[in-house]
Amino acid sequence: MLKLIFKLKFFLIITFFLYVFNTPGEYIVLWPYLSPSFEGIFLGATQIMRLINSVAVISIMVSLMSYQTLIETFYFIFKPLKPMGFDAKRFAVRLYLTIEYVKTFQLKRQLRFNFNDLSSLLLYSSNKIDKKHSYLEIKEERVNLLSKITIFFMLTMTFCFIFYF
Repeated sequence: MLKLIFKLKFFLIITFFLYVFNTPGEYIVLWPYLSPSFEGIFLGATQIMRLINSVAVISIMVSLMSYQTLIETFYFIFKPLKPMGFDAKRFAVRLYLTIEYVKTFQLKRQLRFNFNDLSSLLLYSSNKIDKKHSYLEIKEERVNLLSKITIFFMLTMTFCFIFYF
């Protein structure tokens, strides 16, 4: 988790400075073009803590469960939200595709995450010879109570942290 946060350091620093210098409020120092505010420091620190919390929750969930269990558990947690318009099947498929592309990027270490490499990866993945068909099968018996409780607790903690702090 710390290694991942260290890789995100520039993103976190830029996010913090965007809040510090673009949030109106009581200014600490009045400079001609850039003036940091107390409210900006508070909102920037809050946003950084939210991002670090999200990274921590994701890394904990990925380290505790297999990808298949993670997708199935999210599916069964979000399945009761169907009357509110949330499609759990679409979410599960999108999560599966995201994990597949992350695995592909991990296999090709020389690729850096930029648009040129992403487009070449997408072109490479559409090659008819190398294309393998994969499918996602969701079975309720593979999801145990511990994985449901873990993900529910992590999601609840994240939402409480985002909305109440």
